[in-house]
Amino acid sequence: MAAISPDADRWATPTGLILLGVALVVAVWFYRRLALRIKRSERDFHALLEAAPFAIAVTRRHSGELLFANRCAIALLDLSATDYQSQRLPYADANHRRQLQDPDRAGGAREVEIDLLTSAGRRFPVLAAAAPITFHGLESTIGTFHDISKLKEAELKVRASEARLRAVFEAAPDGIVILAPDGTIRQASESCANLTGNYDISSSVGRSILDFLPENQRPQAREALAMLLAEQPRDQLAYHIVRADGTQVWIEPRGMAVLDPTSGQPTIVLVLRDVTQRKKAEEALAAHTAELQQALNQIAHLKNEILRVCAWTKQVNIDGQWIPIDMYLAKHLGLRLTHGISEAGLALLEKQQADPPKPRS
Repeated sequence: MAAISPDADRWATPTGLILLGVALVVAVWFYRRLALRIKRSERDFHALLEAAPFAIAVTRRHSGELLFANRCAIALLDLSATDYQSQRLPYADANHRRQLQDPDRAGGAREVEIDLLTSAGRRFPVLAAAAPITFHGLESTIGTFHDISKLKEAELKVRASEARLRAVFEAAPDGIVILAPDGTIRQASESCANLTGNYDISSSVGRSILDFLPENQRPQAREALAMLLAEQPRDQLAYHIVRADGTQVWIEPRGMAVLDPTSGQPTIVLVLRDVTQRKKAEEALAAHTAELQQALNQIAHLKNEILRVCAWTKQVNIDGQWIPIDMYLAKHLGLRLTHGISEAGLALLEKQQADPPKPRS
């Protein structure tokens, strides 16, 4: 076994001290670099949170006390910019706090809709998401909050508008039909049952509206649908359909093409009005007009033609034929004549009876 030199022991102690000092210097330098990097990371993290365009808050995991709130969160919750650490998030409902502050049980970060309160007591809805973090060595929860008050207000307005449209759709006396571009029925109001006589409106969905028209009117209706899609509406035409009980009604459609915002495809909205009574009145008026025109033509004939009248037989010559005057008036003027005697004729008759003629010699 080799003997250890006394000089080696004398040099071993200073060398170990030097190495230990170097190690301590390196450790201190590394620790400071790590601390500076962590501090810089924390500053960058704080700067990132402050620059976020939405509200961000960090709270203690179990107590819910605020540890950090960026400028958007301070403005959203109406907090004090310098003294908010002692406060808690103002949940309007305690269940919302448990729902958001326990992300581990909730399965990690997820968005939930909750209500918060401002310092003035105003309640407003937010869309929030939370996740567990370690903040300054403390078990914490970081959450993001989006104020959806305007979105909820707009949603309520849309729902109210949809409710009003639904009421109009179902209560309107005219039939309302929503069609695909090819004429397929997508939706029909209950009032269509009175028009078609088919009281099972749901069975009409998926059928073509042309199926309810006579075969000879379908090309005309198909052309009208194409012109509606091209935003070139034509004159309103009435179509007659046969109801389920065999009776016929006249339907006048009015419509327009709209763009469905969900599918981006055009949709045709038709309002169907029952004009059967109007068509009957128009037909009756046309018949009366024809009769009136015929009477006017006969009156013109009387005015413009010199009639030959036989006073002895009380007849007139019409187109070379002698007919009684009362027959002529009844035929061409529609007059209902009865035979009688006037007061002058009656006086003349009485005079003749009072003064009988003298017998001839």
